[in-house]
Amino acid sequence: MLNACFLLAASAAVAAAAGPEAYNVVLVTDVVVNGTAMEPIVIAVNRSWAPVGADHLYEVVNDGFYDEAAFFRYAPAFVVQFGIAGTPAENKKWETPVKDDPVVASNVAGTVTYASAGPGTRTTQLFINLADNSFLDAQGFPPFGKVIQGFKTAVAIFNPTPDSTLGVDQKMYTTLGNSWINATYPGINFITKGSTSQLAPPKKFSLQI
Repeated sequence: MLNACFLLAASAAVAAAAGPEAYNVVLVTDVVVNGTAMEPIVIAVNRSWAPVGADHLYEVVNDGFYDEAAFFRYAPAFVVQFGIAGTPAENKKWETPVKDDPVVASNVAGTVTYASAGPGTRTTQLFINLADNSFLDAQGFPPFGKVIQGFKTAVAIFNPTPDSTLGVDQKMYTTLGNSWINATYPGINFITKGSTSQLAPPKKFSLQI
């Protein structure tokens, strides 16, 4: 359901170097509604929720991994998923999974979580909860942050596979990159730039929907 498809041999999960206790991830997108460019998606990351995932994400974003990465899965009233790079070399670079975090926060609307294919398989794929998906808590999906700006942008993302909630062929996208996905799914939306800012999130997350 929220599995990530991996093209990697079995390998030990690793932990990234410690990152900030709180930081924002800013995802500029190419989402346009009625001729107007939508605002960036801003994710307030709280390391206390999922320290391993938060540390790993800080490194991956700052490496430029999410630049020109497609939103390859849109399941209405459920999730929007991304985190396969547009270049095969970048996917290969970050294919080693990181260790799991326990579930501390709940998968309510607006929270952001790693997709996985089971224990010890988190790498770079993420999903934004478009609804209250707290049932995912018991399945071992720990949120690491919450969208504090641009939730409407996430909701407006183009659905490349309207006849299926599973999204595009992840194996093909991982190995063939953006040239394949652009040709196969015209109109698909992308993250144009991802960055981090070491600004502490508010004490109480607010979600603008």
